[in-house]
Amino acid sequence: MPPLQRHRLRSTRPGLVPGSVGLTITLLALAALGPLESGAEASSGPILEVVRSFCLSAFETELAQAGKTAPDGMANFACSCVADRITSGSSIASARSDCKAATSKRYPI
Repeated sequence: MPPLQRHRLRSTRPGLVPGSVGLTITLLALAALGPLESGAEASSGPILEVVRSFCLSAFETELAQAGKTAPDGMANFACSCVADRITSGSSIASARSDCKAATSKRYPI
């Protein structure tokens, strides 16, 4: 039997950084867990904390690869937006797209 070979996933979609494929898969797995809790519990629930953590990591990676520095509050604004949109029932792709646009409008760098 031939030895196992590692293959790196590569995105051919514009706007995706190589590491974001794993992020997308992880967020999709989280979304498959079912609807989030409602009310105050949802805004501080463990699933949203994981979403925010992955969002912050992806945000930092994307900005670093673009050679830009985020102003204070930008990462928190972007990832809070994503978490809020997902809590409201938006898809991950829609939340990411909408929040990227809103963040760019508020923090034009």
